[in-house]
Amino acid sequence: MRLVLFLCVLAWHQAAVAATGRAEALFAAHAGAVVQVRVIDRASGDKSGIGSGFQVRADGLLATNFHVIAAFAHQPQRFRLEYLDRGGRPVPLELVDVDVVHDLALLRAPAPLAVTLALGDAEPAQGESLYSLGNPLDLAMTIVEGSYNGNVTAARFRKLLFSAALNPGMSGGPALDATGAVVGVNVARAGEQIGFLVPVYFLGQLLARHTDARRQALGVQERIAEALLADQERYFADLLAQAWETQSFGGFRVPGRVSPTLRCWGGSSDRTGLRYEHVVQECSSQDSIFIDDALQTGALRYEFHRFASRELNSVQFYGLLAGNYGHGEHYNAGDKEQVGNFRCREDFVRGSGLDWRVSFCARRYKRYAGLFDLSVVMASTDLLQRGLVVRLGIDGISEARSREMLRRFIEVIEWTP
Repeated sequence: MRLVLFLCVLAWHQAAVAATGRAEALFAAHAGAVVQVRVIDRASGDKSGIGSGFQVRADGLLATNFHVIAAFAHQPQRFRLEYLDRGGRPVPLELVDVDVVHDLALLRAPAPLAVTLALGDAEPAQGESLYSLGNPLDLAMTIVEGSYNGNVTAARFRKLLFSAALNPGMSGGPALDATGAVVGVNVARAGEQIGFLVPVYFLGQLLARHTDARRQALGVQERIAEALLADQERYFADLLAQAWETQSFGGFRVPGRVSPTLRCWGGSSDRTGLRYEHVVQECSSQDSIFIDDALQTGALRYEFHRFASRELNSVQFYGLLAGNYGHGEHYNAGDKEQVGNFRCREDFVRGSGLDWRVSFCARRYKRYAGLFDLSVVMASTDLLQRGLVVRLGIDGISEARSREMLRRFIEVIEWTP
C-alpha cells in the first residue's frame, strides 16, 4: 500500500514538474510577442485603461479585445493608444480594424516585435492544457496554465470555456496550446477558475478581411454599425424562421426556450396572506455585445407573469394586472450621446383568442442608424380570474424585425381553458 501511494505521489510530482517546465518554455519562447496595451487620456497623460495584445503578423500587426480599446475607438480626440517596450519607453499604436461582435481589434505598431505568434487550426481536446499570457492588474507579464473545457453551449456569441485564473489586464492576450499556437484570445472571467476565450477562428476571419478595399474606406463607427446590423439580421431571421417551442403555463401556452442561446428560470410568490397566485417564467440571453461601459447590445429577454385568484372580484383583479403592467427599468442604460429617449405607443389588439393591452416602446441608436432598443409590455384584458402579463426586451434590433418579433409573440401565446 505504501509503495502504491509512493508511486502515485511520484507520478503526480513528475507531471507537475513537466507542466511547470512546459509553461516556462512557452513563456520564454513566446512572451516577446505579448505587450500591455494602454489607453492614455490625452489631457492627463496617464493611462485610462489597460489590457494585453500580441503580434499576429511579422509587420507589427497586433490583436487584442475591442473592449480594451473601445474608449479610443469612440473618442480618438480624447485618448491615444500605446504599449511599453522592453526598456519601458511608450510606443504609439494605430487602430487598424475591429470586430465588435466577437470583441476583437487589430492594432499596428510602428516597428515589429521580436516574436510573432502562429494561429492554431484545430480546436483543443476536452481537458487539454492551455496557457494564457497577459499582464494582470498592471503587475507584470505572466503565464497562467488551465484546461480547455469545450464551447459555452448557451452563448449567443461563441466562446471557449477555459478553467484558469484570468484577471483584469489579461484581456486581449493569447491562449496557447502546448505547441505555442494561439487557440483563443482572453476575453472575460466569471469567477475563480472560470475564464472565457474568443475562438481563434474569429481572429482569422478578421485578419482575412481587414485588407478589403471597401472595408478600409469605412470609418470605425461605420464598421461597428455594419457589423451590428448584420448580426441582428442574421440572428432574428434564423429565430423567426424556426418553429418556436411552447409550454403549458397554468391555463396558457407561452413561448419556452426559443433559442439554445437562452437560459430560462421560474419562480412564484411565497408571501403569506396573498389573495392571489403569482407565478413567473423568464428567459434571457447570457451574453451581449460590448459597445462601451454604458452600452451593451444584442440581448433578448422575455418574462411571463401569471396571476390567478378566486378571492378578488373583477375590479380588484383588473387592478392587480394594471399594477403589474409596466416596463420596469431598462437594464441597458446607455446615455444621451448613444441612445435617444424611449418613445411609446399603446394599443388594444387581439391575438390567438385573447384581447391584449400592449405598450410598445423603442429608442434609436444615435451612432448606428437602423438599430433600436425595444421594450414591450402586454396584459390580457378579457379573463376574470386569471391573467397574463408579458414583458419583452430586445437590445439592438431593426424596426422591421422588432415588429415581426412582437407579432410572433402575440400569435404564439394561447389561452387553454
